[in-house]
Amino acid sequence: MKISRLHIDGFAVEDYQTITKEDIAGGDLLLKGGNRSGKTLTINALLYALYGPRATLGIQPGRTSTVEIQFDNGHQLHRGGGGRSYDDGTEEVEKEAAEDLLEELIGPEDITTLQFVHSETDKLPLSRLSKPQLIQSIRQIIGSNLQQELEDYRDERDSLEQEIEQVRRTELAPVQRELEEIDIGQVESRLEKIEKLQSLIDTGRIEIIRDRLLENEELNEELQDLYDRKRTIEQELRKKDRQLREARRYTQEVNDLILNAIEELSCPVCDQVVAESTANHRLDRGKCPHCGQDRSLDDLKTNLRSRVESADDTVNQLEAGIEELKEEQAEIENEIDSIQASIPDLSDLNDLTKFTLEDNNYDIEAVAERTKNELEQHRAEVDRLNTQKQSLEEERDEIQDSLDEMDESLEQVTERIDELERDSFEEIVMSFQEKWSENYEALAGELGLEVRVEEDGQILLPGNGGPRKYSELSTGESRLLNLAFAHTAASVARENENSDDSFEVVVLDEPFANLEDDQRDSAIDFIRDTDIQYIIASSNESLQRHFDPHQVEGLQTMTVQLTWDDLDE
Repeated sequence: MKISRLHIDGFAVEDYQTITKEDIAGGDLLLKGGNRSGKTLTINALLYALYGPRATLGIQPGRTSTVEIQFDNGHQLHRGGGGRSYDDGTEEVEKEAAEDLLEELIGPEDITTLQFVHSETDKLPLSRLSKPQLIQSIRQIIGSNLQQELEDYRDERDSLEQEIEQVRRTELAPVQRELEEIDIGQVESRLEKIEKLQSLIDTGRIEIIRDRLLENEELNEELQDLYDRKRTIEQELRKKDRQLREARRYTQEVNDLILNAIEELSCPVCDQVVAESTANHRLDRGKCPHCGQDRSLDDLKTNLRSRVESADDTVNQLEAGIEELKEEQAEIENEIDSIQASIPDLSDLNDLTKFTLEDNNYDIEAVAERTKNELEQHRAEVDRLNTQKQSLEEERDEIQDSLDEMDESLEQVTERIDELERDSFEEIVMSFQEKWSENYEALAGELGLEVRVEEDGQILLPGNGGPRKYSELSTGESRLLNLAFAHTAASVARENENSDDSFEVVVLDEPFANLEDDQRDSAIDFIRDTDIQYIIASSNESLQRHFDPHQVEGLQTMTVQLTWDDLDE
């Protein structure tokens, strides 16, 4: 699909001149103008028409912007005033349906926009792509059946990874936490003490212990004081253990803390959890890890960072405090043991027996009644907890078995992807590399050299001292290499087996800056001889002679109407 007619009005700024070009007819178009004439705005207007505000390069179109494109197949695209529509001659669709139809015809935004070669070096197509993204983009551009098979397996892998994460976080993790919270040991320890007290009651030993305590009031008070101190220390230890667990959370990185906070959250629409990699990526870009919207996380991160920075000190202080309490607890227990050992009849006394006697005013019948009730309650509680634990363990094992099966399937799919990537590299990437090299050598003149793409996505060109990376090329070389890449992408996409149509247009913004005359002429000759449509924005007057008069659209400089006197009023 080439552009046949173009209308742009009020794009981004109030004094942007209206462009109406009715006679493009799929041919090349030169947008000629000097500084502040709106050349770059016009390039962004085309991006805006195709994919909306998100596709523009640092430009905010505004609601007054209107762009209309008619393609050489008769289809018409309109975008402006917050609306968009697409008419294929038989039906006009709007909003998301228009977006979907256009993407189906010319391809996704991240691929088609590679055919837009910007004037700024860091916004050139190859500068925007990471090495893995370059390989992936080339595969998508070619779109062979082998690539489609690879994409199908990748979709299956992504689905499996999402399902595994969903099960792990929303099913397995809650069960594991429940298991960790079941403290049977504490209840069983309490039950042992109750059973020992019941034994003392059954054998009559409880009456002897009571008599010895009541006979020696001073001894009784001393033991009571020691047992009270022991209980207070045990309560303080439990409190500090909780504080220590909380403090240890903040020894992680700030982003990890935020990710842990959304561990169990799922999307309210699709009920899917946010993948950890996605959440992490959003955090790195300053977005909300859950919804992906722009949010200022500075205050949250500052608060967390201060807690992280003090976490180690807090943990050390708590651990030291716990150690001191345990030492004091041990001293008290030794003192209790020493006192009770000096009086044989008190050797079976423990904290539960002492507190039960004290709470019941040393009434043996009341002690027996209370002990009987507590014994029944704690035995029932132990049975309940054991049953609950067994049920949770069975549930955990079932979930884990399911996860193991999914992990095995994921491993098989990943192996198949690796195999297809290896097998398809020569068929897909190398074929693109060959055409890219041909185009680069043809348009770059003496600068033209064979392009090599490594399996990791590294771009290499020959150099006197050995292979040169993309980052080591001169400005002119990198600009021409990007132009050749965009041309190759447009021409190869046209042959895509899995697409109904393609965008047979390359859009250039000041493409020949920093090029010598012969290099510029070579590139222009290449552009004019190809059947790919080129839309070029340039301030270079000499380019006009390469185009027919109707293929040149002059852009007027947008004058600044206000002076400092006006602004100071």
